[in-house]
Amino acid sequence: MKNYNTVEEIYANNFSSERLYKRKYCPNLVYTEGVMNFAEVLNAHWVIDNVISYMPLVLKTFKETEDTFYVIEIALKQDNSGYMEVYHEGFVNNDYKDHISVIKQNIPYIDLPTKPDTKITRYKFYLESSSFEPTIFTLLLTSEH
Repeated sequence: MKNYNTVEEIYANNFSSERLYKRKYCPNLVYTEGVMNFAEVLNAHWVIDNVISYMPLVLKTFKETEDTFYVIEIALKQDNSGYMEVYHEGFVNNDYKDHISVIKQNIPYIDLPTKPDTKITRYKFYLESSSFEPTIFTLLLTSEH
């Protein structure tokens, strides 16, 4: 298994993308070279697959709120248990909220490196609208935003 330094290198080395990738079975999502690099180096293609499984809820939320920017967070403890969540910010009943959960999935074992001497290791990705007709979102590393 790779260590957390590998993760930091992936984020540091990916700050733009010349190519986008997509899975044939999900026309509403494309992802960057940085996300592909993350998935390949860390053997974490499941991250992309999980985001694809969340897309119906993201699309539903987008249609209801017209919010075009979402955060995807993976948080894991030192025992590798944790969760994956998609959230956004916006107004709820005329009150501004900076964390509105779209979906939060508890995961009993996450095979990503943990940061040494840290109780909880967090990974973040962004999901932003890149096309309205058809509706397409782009998944990217925070360093690529």
